[in-house]
Amino acid sequence: MEQAMKRDERIASSNGLQTAAAGLLSAPAVLLSCLLSALPAFSQTQAAVEYYYPDWDYYFETSFPDEIAVLDGGAFGGVWKRTGQTFTVRPQQLAGTSPTCRFFSTSFAPKSSHFYTPFDAECATVKNNPDWQYESIAFYLQLPDGAGMCPAGTKTLYRLYNNGMGGAPNHRYTTSPVIFNQMKAAGWIFEGNGNTGAFACVPVFDGQGLWTGKTATGVALYGVILDDASYYFVYVLVGSNTFDGFVYGTATTSATGQFNSSDGRNYSPLRGVFPTTLAGPYVPKTSMSGTISSSLGDDTYALAYDSNYETPASIPPIAGTYTGVLGTVDARMNAVVTIDATGVLSGNFSNCSLAGSVTPRGSVAVFDLLIQTQGAACAFGGKVQHSGLVAFDPTANRLFVLAPNPGRNNGIMFVGTKP
Repeated sequence: MEQAMKRDERIASSNGLQTAAAGLLSAPAVLLSCLLSALPAFSQTQAAVEYYYPDWDYYFETSFPDEIAVLDGGAFGGVWKRTGQTFTVRPQQLAGTSPTCRFFSTSFAPKSSHFYTPFDAECATVKNNPDWQYESIAFYLQLPDGAGMCPAGTKTLYRLYNNGMGGAPNHRYTTSPVIFNQMKAAGWIFEGNGNTGAFACVPVFDGQGLWTGKTATGVALYGVILDDASYYFVYVLVGSNTFDGFVYGTATTSATGQFNSSDGRNYSPLRGVFPTTLAGPYVPKTSMSGTISSSLGDDTYALAYDSNYETPASIPPIAGTYTGVLGTVDARMNAVVTIDATGVLSGNFSNCSLAGSVTPRGSVAVFDLLIQTQGAACAFGGKVQHSGLVAFDPTANRLFVLAPNPGRNNGIMFVGTKP
């Protein structure tokens, strides 16, 4: 990290393109910065959500609920889309955490930038650079030890720098080793420990797990909550593969044991996508209950933790051909989806074909999914890449494929079984 900071200082003094710049919005970013003068209400953990602007090849992460709502609402022409990547942060300082400075600059306009650092020396250096405006302490992170290792209960956060490609600096922050290696292969420079690549350490979301149960209306509900605070709740009619949609979003937890989400979206076949909130108590690895609310109505749920979540995912047990029901917000139809022994996913539906990759997600029973829809007459508009997840229920031999589109106004959902 010290070497990265020194290199950043050289860049700043030589051509103004300091690595202490992470990309965000164009000129409208000034307005957005003003909108965020008030910090969000604190909770024990909250999600930092990643957005991407393809025209600039720029990434931006924010944990501020107001800012997330602005971007999700289509501000600035809707050019910033969620990538599906998130990580958790502490909005309050706890023992062992470091305040993370957030800066903003218009010096590289129209490619305005934000930048995050939990390092006191780096924060002080950027504060003395007239190109950068100090905004606030954004959140709190833990730091790796001298060997680049993160403490128990946390996971590694990586920081990568685009080396000024495209004429302006940009950073990407990720907990995914796959993304970390992809970005390095694309010419991005990692800024972290030379042994492990670790930049900082983020808390593992303690509400994570597989959760099963029912709603008050009698619908089976499967919850998949990930360690980065993102979640997928799937409605399935009892005893069938007929589903009534899924809810996707990010959650916060409080010190009093509350699981809450204000940015959920309910993807309902043949009806649309509806803003959704979740709220209720939970006990890690035990139970969860609460209310799901949207314009479709309110429903309560009671879920129990499924310890199968703690069995590391592996491709061979899920490889095969699944027959079931596939839906979007526009249609619902019978479909066949195949996963081969290498994790390649394929399928067809309503003038569209699916092509994707399924990758085990660390040491838990969930798979990360990158999937692309194709077809000139496809309702998704030709080639569109979605990110999501695949989960497998071994007791019912049932596969779930869930993938919101980048604009969060449609999504692919499949529930099926194999012989």
